[in-house]
Amino acid sequence: MTGKQLTPQNATVTTATITVQALTIGKKQVTLAVFRQLEDANIIKTLDASLAGEPWGRVNYHPDKCADEKEHIHVVWQKGDELRRATVYEPSVAAHRHHHAGLYVEALIAEGFDHRDPRVAAKGANRIQVIRNSEEGGLGFTRFTHHGVLFHGPVRSDFIDVFRNHYFRQTHEEQLWHRLRHVAGPEATSESIAAGLPALGYTTSWRRLKELPQLFIAV
Repeated sequence: MTGKQLTPQNATVTTATITVQALTIGKKQVTLAVFRQLEDANIIKTLDASLAGEPWGRVNYHPDKCADEKEHIHVVWQKGDELRRATVYEPSVAAHRHHHAGLYVEALIAEGFDHRDPRVAAKGANRIQVIRNSEEGGLGFTRFTHHGVLFHGPVRSDFIDVFRNHYFRQTHEEQLWHRLRHVAGPEATSESIAAGLPALGYTTSWRRLKELPQLFIAV
């Protein structure tokens, strides 16, 4: 196997028994060394959380020593004429990056959400995190769970200022709405922005990938 490149043209999935499938190049089973050479690329699209290519199967091998991390799977998938590998996290720990995630929390802040809200101190799925960047004036970020999917997105510094100090609200509220709606649309609200978060899309993609057959590779 030394020196051979794994591609859709020379790789095949062969059935070793009724329930065992092996990833092979020609007649030889793919090794861990060859699997590690596959480019690591996201199979779940950022915008709508659909699949970016054709999944081949799951591999029960953790090339980045991540076996003890949050629940996830490793997938071999095809992008055009090339094979890729991807790490995909279970929805509740996905931290799926989406621009609507930050806009949603910015809308909540414009509507009155601040550090005193019970959702800030809550645990689990009800918690909304708003974190300031260590650099002065830089973007912060938010994490929260929406319909079972953990989302992650940027939050602008002036919104974080109002979130942390509600006394700023009187002088900044109009400016916050102007900045938010300049990006999200003239009628944007937290509810309308949340509708654009692809929670169902991510959950659907996860379930499809989770049900893929396991592909066996040689040690």
